[in-house]
Amino acid sequence: MQNQPLVSVIVPVYNVELYIEDCLKSIIKQNYQMLQIIIVDDGSTDTSNQKVKPFLLDNRVQLIQQVNKGLSSARNTGLEAANGKYVLFVDSDDYIELTTVKELVELMEEKQVDLIRFNGKAFLDGLNKPIKQNNYDFSQRLQEGKKYTQDRFKANRKTLASPVYLYMVKREVLVKNALSFYEGILHEDELFTTQVFLNSKSMCYVNIFYYNRRYRENSIMTNQSQKRLQQTFNSYLVIYKELRNLYLKSEYSKEQKKLIKREMISIYSGLITSSIKKSEKKQGLKKIKGINLMDKVYIYIKKVINIVNIK
Repeated sequence: MQNQPLVSVIVPVYNVELYIEDCLKSIIKQNYQMLQIIIVDDGSTDTSNQKVKPFLLDNRVQLIQQVNKGLSSARNTGLEAANGKYVLFVDSDDYIELTTVKELVELMEEKQVDLIRFNGKAFLDGLNKPIKQNNYDFSQRLQEGKKYTQDRFKANRKTLASPVYLYMVKREVLVKNALSFYEGILHEDELFTTQVFLNSKSMCYVNIFYYNRRYRENSIMTNQSQKRLQQTFNSYLVIYKELRNLYLKSEYSKEQKKLIKREMISIYSGLITSSIKKSEKKQGLKKIKGINLMDKVYIYIKKVINIVNIK
């Protein structure tokens, strides 16, 4: 490919000394050379920083160190340093296939889209075995190679999945619309990805499993302590409020509002099924506005359908 566009790969790091080398090797060894690899050490207290330093011999790699502010802040720091045409997020305990960047860029350039969705597969730490789940397989939702434009994909919630590491996005979309991650909460992807969708004019899907997602003990995804459940609940309250603020904006079209409303309903559904203390849940749900009777009926029907499918 002549005149290869620069791709900024953002890797937030926090206490991942066992995994960071595998992650960075999967990026540096890509069969695509025009990379800006931005590593943001978010105040690690283990040897992650030392494990990163040998990779700095590659002039494409830069290390930014900051006091611990959380994943959202680390990603935002990476975005501020990014100057590529495209942006790819890779979490530091995961890894990507070696052809990922080249093939995604070629498709982005060919289709001239704002973002590309691709598949990922999860595996259990220490076993390197896939987990039987299809959360990161979108082949039943999307048509490979099809260019989804504007309201066509915004109207269909099935086109939206929150994990930011399952997309390559044109940086211009983020800069033009001043998009960043909401800091101080968990599950920030739920809000950020929705905003990316709202401000993107086109999307494409490739049915290839480029991303390898590690599930490990005590990660955000697996920690189910009461403290973590409460943090998750509180975070989703914030995300819901931000989504509602977006929904009330007059600048969004009817189809865009449908997308936002579906996300609001999804978040609300998760809040009412949370396993936190009943008193805390009741108090939190009092803050919810914008869910009507039809929305609650929709949630109930979906719940019944899911129960029937499980049986």
